[in-house]
Formats: sequence, structure tokens, C-alpha cells
Amino acid sequence: MTMEGTYLCLDVGGTEIKAAPVDGTGDLLRPVRRFPARAKEPADVLLAHFTGIFETLRREAGAVSGLRLAFPGPFDYERGVCLLQGLDKYDALYGADLRRAFSRGSGIAPEEIRFTNDVSAFALGEMASGQARGAGRALFVCIGTGCGSAFGVNGHLAPDGTPGVPENGYLYPVPFLDGCIDDYLSRRGLMALTRERLGEALDGRALAQRVQDGDAEARRCFLAFGERVRDALLPFLSGFRPETLCLGGQITGSASLFLEPLEAACRTRNIQLYVTSDTSASILRGLCFI
Repeated sequence: MTMEGTYLCLDVGGTEIKAAPVDGTGDLLRPVRRFPARAKEPADVLLAHFTGIFETLRREAGAVSGLRLAFPGPFDYERGVCLLQGLDKYDALYGADLRRAFSRGSGIAPEEIRFTNDVSAFALGEMASGQARGAGRALFVCIGTGCGSAFGVNGHLAPDGTPGVPENGYLYPVPFLDGCIDDYLSRRGLMALTRERLGEALDGRALAQRVQDGDAEARRCFLAFGERVRDALLPFLSGFRPETLCLGGQITGSASLFLEPLEAACRTRNIQLYVTSDTSASILRGLCFI
């Protein structure tokens, strides 16, 4: 649903926070700003840091209707309470009522402050004005430090109980190989694979450099990662039957090196496969629709 007004939208990550004022149609009113996350700082330092971000955005945005944040989980998004603990990011905010804290820091009424997870916002942004616009059924997968996911039906997040959709739309805990999907479709999953095959743990950027330097085994390693992506997603391509599959996240910068197996699986099922070039921009656009 399109809203009126201007919203301060933040994509809160573990290493940086991306932010921009966004209007009610999902248009970014200013270029995306990047701030250090400072995620390991004490609570008072973190809250002051967020207040500074709000003030910076307000100077650019003028009158503001609300505050919208994509925050990593675990998090009680309804109540606005941070439940992160033991994940080396925002531990100091555990149990904090961030809706009230951010209201004090921003001057925005608590009822005008909303939270969601980043992939839900990504999905809403892509369905509103991105690659999934007009799709009846769409699957969204972001691969970075973990594997985030969301399912969309007719421009909205799929309701609980939709056939083919796991609980909360989360793929990450679904059993896969010797663990769960998050163990394999993630930065640490790729690093474990490269350690096994190349004798050295490499992230996507380092592995892509090896490929660029002509390392054939590095290319095969990326392809093996792509086969795991395909195999992990196949049950949901068959069970949910999306018309569109949108990929985002840090790993997509190397998408051309690992997508071939998934592209083939999508072709046989008549699924349009897209790779989003700017995941954060989609997240910020989608936040005004939560």
C-alpha cells in the first residue's frame, strides 16, 4: 500500500548502516548514505550513534512522517525489541525497547516507528518497483553472512500457511546436507567449501579474484557452490512454484561465476531469475511499505 509522506529508512547491518529518506511511493529522495555500524559498542554509544544518523537524515529530508528500520534478527519486530545476543553485533541492545529509544532519539512518535527484517523489506521493494513487480508469486533470497529469504504473493509477503512456504518464510533453518541451508548458502558456507577444495578459506571476493587470475580449480569451486544453491532451492521452486526468483546480498557480485546450475533449473520451470544489483536500495525502498 502506498503511503504519503517522507520516511527515514535504515538498513541496519553488522558492519555498516545504509540509510536514506524515502517517499511513500518508494522513491529514494537522496543518495544512500553509509555509516559505520559500531555494532560492538555499549548501548549508550550505540543509541547516540543512531540519534546522529536520524539527525543527519532529517537535515536532508525536511518534514518526516515516520521511521522505518530493517534490523537483523532475532528481533521482536512487532514490539520493537532487540533480541540479538551472542552474535557479535548489537549485543548491548539485547532486550531494549528500540521503538521507545529511537522515538526519544528522533522526535518521531513511537507509533510511527516500524521494524522488519532486511529480506522482507527487500521483497517489498522488488515487488513495488523492482524485478518482481507484477509477479503473482515470487521468491527472494539474499546470500551474505547468512541466507535470508522471503516469499511474495500478488505484491505482498506470503501469509503464514501458504503452500510451499516454510515457517515465517525462513529458508535458513531448513535441513540441508549435513546441517541446514544457512550452513551452506552463506559466506561461511563458501569459505568452508574453498577450505575443503583449495586448502584455504576464501570469501566470494577473494575466490572471484582467483578465477580472474585464471585458476581453473577456483572456477570449479564456484560452480560447486552454485550447485548447492540450486539443490537447496529446488524444493521451494517445486513446492511454491514462483514465477520470479530474485537474488540479492553480498555474494551476487560474483553471480556470473556460480549461477549457471540455478539458471538451468529455472529455465526448465519457466521461472524468471533476476540478480539485484543494489540490494540495499531495494531494502530502503521496501521499508516504506511495512
